[in-house]
Amino acid sequence: MKIRILLCDDASFIRDLIKRTLRKFLPQSEITEASDGKKAQAILNRQAFDLILSDWEMPGMSGEELLQWVRSDERLSSIPFIMVTSLGGKEHIVRAVQAGVSDYLGKPFTAEELMHKVHKALVKAGKITAPKVEASARGGPFSSLDIFSGKTDIVPGGSVDALTALVKTKESPKLKGTAILHWQQIEYKCMIKSVSIEDLVLVCKRADQHPGVFEEVDLTLSAGNQAGAAMHNVKAYIHSCAAMEKRPDAEFMQMQLRFLELTDEQRHQLSLLIVEQT
Repeated sequence: MKIRILLCDDASFIRDLIKRTLRKFLPQSEITEASDGKKAQAILNRQAFDLILSDWEMPGMSGEELLQWVRSDERLSSIPFIMVTSLGGKEHIVRAVQAGVSDYLGKPFTAEELMHKVHKALVKAGKITAPKVEASARGGPFSSLDIFSGKTDIVPGGSVDALTALVKTKESPKLKGTAILHWQQIEYKCMIKSVSIEDLVLVCKRADQHPGVFEEVDLTLSAGNQAGAAMHNVKAYIHSCAAMEKRPDAEFMQMQLRFLELTDEQRHQLSLLIVEQT
């Protein structure tokens, strides 16, 4: 069965990248392109689609305006809509969710991240029967919209070696590097458990004080095995935090953070870190 996808982005190279990925991993897809929101509107008035992938920032009609129009039309309102954008601030996520977005994918992205979002949306809509991307290939353990569902499981001091040993013993993940989290003039030494272009998961030693959900922090990230690979002044906010063990005296905690307003250079550095560590 053909999966009909409308791809809307004013950048032709982004459309080409997404098309190649979809055709490789979803060969039954039939892709129609639009270079802006107005053209997407005209196409949607003529054809039926199983999924819409749209950029946010476009001339004439933005992806947000296209999403609002789609959700207001009874004929189109149930179509899964994935917003693809470099706007990673929580205010943009909130606006997209309020407008009825199905999921949110930050630029730049990997093929695995794109296909995870696409398959999840198509499975939820009943267009395919099972996801094709294994959990280990995802950009991180949480959906970009899990921020609103409260799913998941911080902490200063402690030896990085001790953290590494504990994490390897208890969960055996592939560690991605180290991080220093700066909050209220306190530094928290952490291990990076997973990282994507949208967020990262850190493991830290328990402390008397730690930032709460939605509090903004400043990060220094390092791949750990590359000279000069540290990223400084990375802005993020806390998505969630929880104990790593099911007991009140748990020694270690895990937190997920989402990035805020990455610069072009930081996005580039982060992409290199993700590629290097996957």
